[in-house]
Amino acid sequence: MKKIFILLFITCLFSENQKLVRNEFIPYYKQNIDIAKESFAEIWKQAMEAKAMYKQMQTRNEFINNLASSAPRQEFIVNVDISPELALANPEGSVFLSTDGQSTWQSAPATPMIEEGYENTWQSIIMNDGAQDVSWYVSASVDSEPLGFDYGRMIVSQSPYHTSNAFPPPNSSYALLAEDDTGDASSNQDIINLRGTYNDNNTYVSMGIDGGCCDAGGFFGPWYLYGVAIVNPEAEDAVAYAIGYADGAFGQLTSGVYKITGDLQTGEVGNFEMIGDINVSTNGSNMQATSALSTIVTDPDWGPWPNSFEGYIMLGVTVQAGLDGLDIAIELKDQTAPGLALLSTQTQSGNTECSLSNLVFDNASNTWNVNYIDSEGNLPWFKQFQICTQDGPCYYFANMLASEHNYLEGTIFSHELPDQITDAAGEIIADGEYVAKVWFADGEVGEYQLSENIVIANGQIVGDDQVCPNLGDVNGDTNLNVQDIVLTVSKVLCLDGGNCYDECADMNQDGILNVLDVVVLIDIILNS
Repeated sequence: MKKIFILLFITCLFSENQKLVRNEFIPYYKQNIDIAKESFAEIWKQAMEAKAMYKQMQTRNEFINNLASSAPRQEFIVNVDISPELALANPEGSVFLSTDGQSTWQSAPATPMIEEGYENTWQSIIMNDGAQDVSWYVSASVDSEPLGFDYGRMIVSQSPYHTSNAFPPPNSSYALLAEDDTGDASSNQDIINLRGTYNDNNTYVSMGIDGGCCDAGGFFGPWYLYGVAIVNPEAEDAVAYAIGYADGAFGQLTSGVYKITGDLQTGEVGNFEMIGDINVSTNGSNMQATSALSTIVTDPDWGPWPNSFEGYIMLGVTVQAGLDGLDIAIELKDQTAPGLALLSTQTQSGNTECSLSNLVFDNASNTWNVNYIDSEGNLPWFKQFQICTQDGPCYYFANMLASEHNYLEGTIFSHELPDQITDAAGEIIADGEYVAKVWFADGEVGEYQLSENIVIANGQIVGDDQVCPNLGDVNGDTNLNVQDIVLTVSKVLCLDGGNCYDECADMNQDGILNVLDVVVLIDIILNS
């Protein structure tokens, strides 16, 4: 009975003072709403700066182009073209290859090819264990200063596809999007890296903290917000999204997916709201979180999706919030450089052979051309032009060069012959009938694909109407005699009119018929 009496007394006491308590609490509640708003304002400001930078870079067309690989083979090759301006920004790149369904990855650096036709192409070669089912992605970093920005090293990376949906994902499922120096913030707010991955349903983030994750702060502050901003570079509105982890400020700094809008002219945040839930893991040194991808990309202000990047900007931020007397005190503790996460991973199982067509010799430019196309977009690592005898050895070998590096849509490979065709020893190839062959491979080397019969005279390819198997035999009776002298003089004088040139009468093969050809022919006949 005594306990019941005490309980009733306390209930009445709170009932009498309920209005007073609420009136006392409301100012603090509103103040902490402002704390949350100012905290997310820091994320929005950093996100808008990153968005402006990437839009400027996109306008200057500084992203990678023509990303292509060979078919699965022992030496797996990846090529990518970069702009000359980007090459001045000290680029570094790596290719990651998985042959076990993206459970593990091996990597190799990409380096400039510095070859004719590939002046702006970087290449990476990774040794494959013979697997025909491969997955691969590319990561690159550049110095931001030569590009006019002040973010240090910036990373643009494709990402593994997180197949299992497990949370948190294994380390092998993450791609590195930013690295940050240690010691530029107190340890539990000091970001050391930012990583990301994805699948069809979810986006995943991991922010490494130097001193371990994560500070909740005291009841009366300060409080800490660990946020990963996500921005669509092609969104028209000044809107950012953030996956935020926090625990403080009377519940106003809480974990979730936030949408933050503002005014670029004034730099002021107009509104912020939590639009979705997240799963969070703060074990060890990483704040890991996941959200439904649709929560962000289907928001009406997100912008076009998929966008031309096939990805979004991400950057990590830690913010300290609290009260300084009656004023709100917000401090940006640390932030990463913005990284561009490209939601794509290339996969290939087996190989469909590349296709060649329209092998043509252009006499005016002394050039062979052939059309190349590959249904899987694979590059030809072997692309050779050869001149061989009909059924015997080959005497001339050369690599063909692509006019461009878009292999999925098709491109033209060419080779310009020298003025005189020579063999490996430097000797002019003997006159006669030969076969011009093109031999390409995107995987294992097979047989040559196309060929054309040709005739070579005096180290040059000639047409059938130009062929003379026996110089001086103008009448074609296989004998050199006075009749050939008479016909040669007739050709020189052009007594028949019209086109008087005759390959067999051109004894010195200078392309002109004159008295020198008559003298040479007479000398040969007299001394035979």
